[in-house]
Amino acid sequence: MQTFNFRTMEAYPYDQRDKNVLYQTGDFKTRIIELKTGEKLPPDEPCKMESHVIFYVVSGKIGITIDGEHSELEEDHCVISAPGSYQMEAKEDCKLLGIQIKKTEK
Repeated sequence: MQTFNFRTMEAYPYDQRDKNVLYQTGDFKTRIIELKTGEKLPPDEPCKMESHVIFYVVSGKIGITIDGEHSELEEDHCVISAPGSYQMEAKEDCKLLGIQIKKTEK
């Protein structure tokens, strides 16, 4: 068992994002993400996620676009989505918990 305090945990910048992974197995990965106001993730253009995702906003506000559909999230909100094209932009400094769950083939 591992326990974490997301409010006090600090995250590494995007170019060191692998250090933000808290737990990972073959089918599941969770990480902490911090963005400053106006910062985008990924920074240039949307990325194609091959896994199901959950993004939970620990603090702050973020805009997220998944497959062209946009939503604004604030503290204690989350988005759950199937694999798709993702990009987010911090509306104010924010901290997120990101969870990826591998898409299983049937």
